[in-house]
Formats: sequence, structure tokens, C-alpha cells
Amino acid sequence: MTSSSENTPDLHQAWHRAIMDLDLAASDSVALHHGVGGRTLSGPATTADGSPVWLRVMSAPRPGGKAWNGAALADALVSDNVPRPRLLAEHTWGDAPAFQALMWERMKGTVVSTTPDLTTPAKNDAQWWTDLRRALTTLETVPAPADRQVFSQAFVHRIPNHLPEIAEAGVDLNVGRWVASHGDLHWANLTHDPLMILDWEGWGLAPLGYDAAVLHAYALPQPETAAEVREVFADILDTDAGRLAHLVICAEIIQAAERDALHARLAPYARRFATEILTPQ
Repeated sequence: MTSSSENTPDLHQAWHRAIMDLDLAASDSVALHHGVGGRTLSGPATTADGSPVWLRVMSAPRPGGKAWNGAALADALVSDNVPRPRLLAEHTWGDAPAFQALMWERMKGTVVSTTPDLTTPAKNDAQWWTDLRRALTTLETVPAPADRQVFSQAFVHRIPNHLPEIAEAGVDLNVGRWVASHGDLHWANLTHDPLMILDWEGWGLAPLGYDAAVLHAYALPQPETAAEVREVFADILDTDAGRLAHLVICAEIIQAAERDALHARLAPYARRFATEILTPQ
């Protein structure tokens, strides 16, 4: 019988292969970063002319799919007015499993949080919030492919499985407007000095207000920052569409709490906030 470890692609080996194939250099002691779920590995490198870059490798059972194509599609379709690292190169090899290496320009800013949620209040000035709001408004106008969704309407209809109170409250779960969205807008995917939005592999169509709702949900442990999100995006979040977006991400967090510690610690906040949304005022 083959062990699961023998079936797990060696991302460290893949990362160092990509370094050689792309003619990059990296220190032997470089700190590499595992993505959520362990399917990506990233770290800093330099090009032959000394330019700093960021290299990420991922594996998949076969080439293609939403995550595989996401970064390249974002680079092609999303306006430069949405601040993000520039994709410099893509390199793929293998069939089963397949490997993909993506090389970006090294981000100039600092991540707002080293974890998707907040353990301390985020310290961002008014201009940062203005720039973020403008970026997400611009993103909404991008013509995302119709078959590229962050999740489906069918998934939205299933969220009462994780929040039964939704069914009891008779909430209309039909999404009125789908817009291009980042899809994973948590605090580790944002930088300041300057603002940049990272990790675009999962972007696509989502309910209006979903990105703002995700940002708010992952800020719930820090009420001061959560209130800032609510203020900046009040015209979206304080609507029926915004409330539905909030219920979706709360249900997602509760569902994911069974799988990892991050969402397990967020789940009580998400459940409490969902109850507030569903309680008649």
C-alpha cells in the first residue's frame, strides 16, 4: 500500500527546479512560505540582473482549472488601477501531477497581517482606505468570464446547512448581482506603504459586497478595525445584498472551522455576527 506522503508532490523540490529553469538565484537559507492547505510554496529570489522577485509554485492533479489559470487571467483582464504585483513569468511542467511556477515582481509594501485574521487592530490611514475602496470599485467593472465564479448560486442555497437560522428567518438567498471580485480578500492578502492586493488565483464572479464582507468577517476579532470596514463600505454592506454577502462568508467560516485552527477561532465571531444580521431590529 502506498503511503499518503509518497503521493504528496514535493513542492520544495519543485520550487528549486523552478529557480533553475527560470535562471533565478535564491539563498540556501531562504524562508519558504506554505499556502493554506499546503498546495503552494513561495519565497523570494532574484533574477540574473539582480532584480528582486517572488516565486510561487503549486501542484495540481492535472494542468488547468480556476486556481491554475487565475493569476494569468487577472494579469490579462484586471485594470492596472487595481494595485497588485506584476506577473513576470509563468513556467509549467509535468502532467500527473502538474506543476506551475509563477514569478512576480517583489511587493514593495508590508502585509497588513501575517495571518488572514487580525490579532491586533490594523493601522491604515484614510488614504489607504480610500485607495482600497477605489480598487474594489474598479475591480467590479472587470468583465470576468461567466464560467469563472468564486462560488455558485447552488452553494449560496446550501449555506443554511451551516447557519440554520437563515432558513428560519426566510432570507432570500438568490443573488441579485454578481460582480468581479478578488474572492479571498483577507488581511494577509493586503499590504500597506503602498497598498497592494495579493494572491489572485481564486478571483471571479461573486455577489456584490462579498470582498468587503470577507474583509469585515476576518476583522471581527478586532472591533475597531471591523467598524472601519463597516464605515468605508456602509453603502454596500448595509443593504440586502451586503447582508447576504455577510451571511455567505459567515457560513463559509463556520464550515471551514472543522478543518483548520484559523477558522475555528473565527467561527464564534462569525456565528455571533450572523445572528445580529438575522435578528429583527
